Amino acid sequence: MKNILKTTTLIASALLGFSACNKHDEKPLTLANAPKDATHQAAMGAGMGAGMGMAKPEKKESQVMVPGELKGKWKSIRIAVVDHGTKKETMVVVPAGADFQIPGTGLTIRAENMLPDFTMGGGVITSKSEKMENPAVQVRISEGGQERFRGWMFVKFPDTHAFDHPKYGLKLIEFIP
Repeated sequence: MKNILKTTTLIASALLGFSACNKHDEKPLTLANAPKDATHQAAMGAGMGAGMGMAKPEKKESQVMVPGELKGKWKSIRIAVVDHGTKKETMVVVPAGADFQIPGTGLTIRAENMLPDFTMGGGVITSKSEKMENPAVQVRISEGGQERFRGWMFVKFPDTHAFDHPKYGLKLIEFIP
């Protein structure tokens, strides 16, 4: 972030300096007609230009890689369904790889990938080991046929990127072999 701020300041200073030196009959220097030097290109590559009429780079989705020895190891997950209004918590068992309608909620959940030791880096999401160090499950949650959530649920960090619903909360409790 500091490098982006320094680069932005450097570019702004350069633009002000160059535009102040322009003759009246020359076109003022702007980001649109600025020379494409290394500093400018670095700033654009670092995400500068968003909100300045320049296209944002596409966000690439990380690839999920479940190590072979972990595929099919767990048959289901246990989740807690919390009704925000009544504060009542109900446990349900969701089978792996199948749509499961959560009773009385209108929600359908599908547990897709289970990683006992979730880690991500270099565009890959995988498990560091077979130990339950950071258990996470990739889920899809729909309501009325519309997908409402696609992401990860964590045992140890239930509020990280949590499913946001006005009436219900879901928490991953455990994997079931």
